[in-house]
Amino acid sequence: MRRAGSHPTPDQQKDIVVRRSQLQEKVDSFQKQAAKLLNSISSDGDDFWDDAPTTEIYTGVEFDGIGEGEVEDEDSSSAGAADEHQDERRQLGNGFLESDSCVEVEHISVHLPSHLGLDWCNTNGAKNLAKAELYLREGQLNDSLHQIRIALGHKSYVFRNEVRPSRSQRLKTRAWKGVHAIEYTVQHHARVYARARQAIEQLGADKFLLDRYKVMTRQDLNIKTSVIAPHVRGQRNTSLPWFWTMDVQNDTNVGEWMEDCTCFSVHAC
Repeated sequence: MRRAGSHPTPDQQKDIVVRRSQLQEKVDSFQKQAAKLLNSISSDGDDFWDDAPTTEIYTGVEFDGIGEGEVEDEDSSSAGAADEHQDERRQLGNGFLESDSCVEVEHISVHLPSHLGLDWCNTNGAKNLAKAELYLREGQLNDSLHQIRIALGHKSYVFRNEVRPSRSQRLKTRAWKGVHAIEYTVQHHARVYARARQAIEQLGADKFLLDRYKVMTRQDLNIKTSVIAPHVRGQRNTSLPWFWTMDVQNDTNVGEWMEDCTCFSVHAC
């Protein structure tokens, strides 16, 4: 839906309907299994989760439009041509194509311990389930940071090796489209990270865990490509976002996409 923009074509609308139908089947199946499991462990058969809120508060709108204004000394007309749907993407925060009479399936909260709340889990014998989700969410946070770092490294590489060397409008426009495709990836994993962090808070994560996995901001995801080259003078005092100093799945060994960012990290330190 985010890729389609606020004015999807008939084919895109059809694809969205099909995907929603498939997702609804998966959600229904999960909810039934969760209800059976929670009923079996609850001491009094409490099924109050049926009355739980049906919509997720978090929509991830703070990560819409990542990359805007972060590129210096570039041909603004090229950026504009490749990003002609930017304004349309901003309209997605409240979810377009939604019916006024029902909640679309992508906004349904599934019955996870983080949704039910730590107090309910502790009271109803689901403490181990809460611990299990906390453990899995930590892995999800690591995976998201890994993907964000790889995508930002790729973005830097594309800027330096495709956007800046382009000598024609056609090549520059194509290069910018590649950049914006990467930005979609960054936005997606940033939203996943933010939702996972929200979940560990709801699961009662301790201060150590919350300090390790800090709140992600859109400023953390900006890359000033003009200062990433390790040979540029005056970078020693440059402050890197917190997640660049974390050892996440050894992603610094991925390859040339990460060379710019890892070299810059070492140089800045």
